Amino acid sequence: MEEQALTKKERRELRRQEKDEMRESSARKRTAKKYLMWIIVLLVISAVIYGAYILSKSSEPEGEDFSRAVPVLSDRNHIPVGTEPAVAYNSNPPTSGQHYDTPARPGFRESIIADGNLIHSLEHGLVWVSYNPRIGKESDKLKKITTPLTVVTSRIANDTDIAIASWGRLDTFNLEDGTIDADDFQRISDFVKRYSNKGPERIPAGQHGGI
Repeated sequence: MEEQALTKKERRELRRQEKDEMRESSARKRTAKKYLMWIIVLLVISAVIYGAYILSKSSEPEGEDFSRAVPVLSDRNHIPVGTEPAVAYNSNPPTSGQHYDTPARPGFRESIIADGNLIHSLEHGLVWVSYNPRIGKESDKLKKITTPLTVVTSRIANDTDIAIASWGRLDTFNLEDGTIDADDFQRISDFVKRYSNKGPERIPAGQHGGI
């Protein structure tokens, strides 16, 4: 049996229903889009928080602190290059005291640099990693630990194979089997995390100049 033709009233009702359905569909899409945007925002916020957490954890020392405090010498005056300090340094290598006008910049340094320049770097917050040249080619491994806040140099006056110094802080040790291993790298890295940028004249990383 054929469908009877719709009346004008029924056609209007049908169009109204279709419009209502279209509005409801459009409203559902807008709602779904809002939920999706909120989900994306929450995911981004969660990723940022997690990233900050991971970064903070990676910047924390992991091992034991083997360093010792060294009394800070009160006289921080500049002295002419080559001049001996009026008050003898109280550690080897020194961690404070009178020093030269020009600091040593960060990095692995091939040339010998005087203590007077390096003490000035410690005053600015750098960590000074020095090695006795008797360790030979093992010193090349120390290139891996250079950062914008570390300066690595050879120093024949060292009593031990490795010395790590910051302003008023010092850690010294000899290498087991004459090699720098993962534990040694961790020890140096932990010292840098604990004591870099702790000098009386703090300079932001990347802004350290000098010789």
